[in-house]
Amino acid sequence: MSARITGGDIAVQKDGTLTWAYVPVTPSYASALNGASPTSTTLRIAKLKP
Repeated sequence: MSARITGGDIAVQKDGTLTWAYVPVTPSYASALNGASPTSTTLRIAKLKP
Protein backbone atom coordinates (compact mmCIF):
# COMPACT_ATOMS: atom_id res chain seq x y z
CA MET A 1 0.00 0.00 0.00
CA SER A 2 1.49 3.33 -1.02
CA ALA A 3 -0.47 5.55 1.35
CA ARG A 4 0.52 7.88 4.12
CA ILE A 5 -1.93 9.32 6.61
CA THR A 6 -0.79 12.56 8.21
CA GLY A 7 -3.02 14.47 10.57
CA GLY A 8 -6.67 15.14 10.03
CA ASP A 9 -9.80 13.54 11.38
CA ILE A 10 -10.62 9.85 10.99
CA ALA A 11 -14.26 8.86 11.47
CA VAL A 12 -15.40 5.39 12.55
CA GLN A 13 -18.63 4.31 10.85
CA LYS A 14 -21.24 1.98 12.42
CA ASP A 15 -19.88 -1.00 10.47
CA GLY A 16 -16.34 -0.39 11.74
CA THR A 17 -15.17 1.25 8.50
CA LEU A 18 -12.61 4.05 8.94
CA THR A 19 -13.22 7.11 6.75
CA TRP A 20 -11.12 10.22 6.18
CA ALA A 21 -10.62 13.01 3.65
CA TYR A 22 -7.25 13.54 1.95
CA VAL A 23 -5.54 15.50 -0.79
CA PRO A 24 -4.02 13.23 -3.47
CA VAL A 25 -0.52 14.69 -3.79
CA THR A 26 2.99 13.29 -3.72
CA PRO A 27 5.21 15.14 -1.27
CA SER A 28 8.63 16.35 -2.34
CA TYR A 29 11.44 16.16 0.19
CA ALA A 30 14.00 17.74 -2.15
CA SER A 31 13.98 21.01 -0.23
CA ALA A 32 12.44 22.61 2.84
CA LEU A 33 8.93 24.01 2.53
CA ASN A 34 9.21 27.79 2.63
CA GLY A 35 6.57 30.45 2.20
CA ALA A 36 2.95 29.60 1.44
CA SER A 37 1.70 26.04 1.62
CA PRO A 38 0.96 24.18 -1.63
CA THR A 39 -2.66 24.35 -2.77
CA SER A 40 -4.98 21.77 -4.32
CA THR A 41 -8.48 21.80 -5.79
CA THR A 42 -9.04 18.08 -5.26
CA LEU A 43 -10.26 16.37 -2.10
CA ARG A 44 -10.89 12.63 -1.92
CA ILE A 45 -12.62 10.42 0.62
CA ALA A 46 -10.95 7.16 1.63
CA LYS A 47 -12.50 4.16 3.39
CA LEU A 48 -10.71 1.32 5.11
CA LYS A 49 -12.99 -1.65 5.80
CA PRO A 50 -12.16 -4.10 8.61
